[in-house]
Amino acid sequence: MGRPLDNKGSRSGIRSSIADYIRLHPGASFNNIRTIFELADGTLRYHLRYLEKRGQIETKPFKRSYFPTAALRERELSRTQQQLVHLIKEHPGMTQKELAWRTGSNRFTVRGNVAALVARELVTRIRLGREVHHFYRDPDELRRTRLLRLAALFLLDKIDEETYWEIRREMTRKG
Repeated sequence: MGRPLDNKGSRSGIRSSIADYIRLHPGASFNNIRTIFELADGTLRYHLRYLEKRGQIETKPFKRSYFPTAALRERELSRTQQQLVHLIKEHPGMTQKELAWRTGSNRFTVRGNVAALVARELVTRIRLGREVHHFYRDPDELRRTRLLRLAALFLLDKIDEETYWEIRREMTRKG
């Protein structure tokens, strides 16, 4: 059929195809995804729940529309914050002065909004000499880094197995 699958046609191939489609079409509806992939309702629901539990996609409450995790977080930002994230993604390493000039905002507005982005872990700051440079933090990469750190703590016997699994479950719940 017209379903985009990997060469084996496996479940993981369908799921990765669905996740890729949602990344390319944020806000895609359940019906749209079902039509594109020619899947039964129950099958699609299963794959969407799987992706949601793994933190790859999110849905808006009471709507059957799906978003990639990072895009949804960015949609909840103010217009100025969205503009700053876009600039930082396009031009990594920009300083606060450059951000203020590019956005047409004053430096105090930029400083407050960048602080909010840092708190949400979308942006990180690195000081080089007297200048502070800003870089975008990919939420998926951040999650992988946290899981690696947790595994390292377990392997170095800094935490026991029960604590490891408890923290891991909490991390996957948060996404």
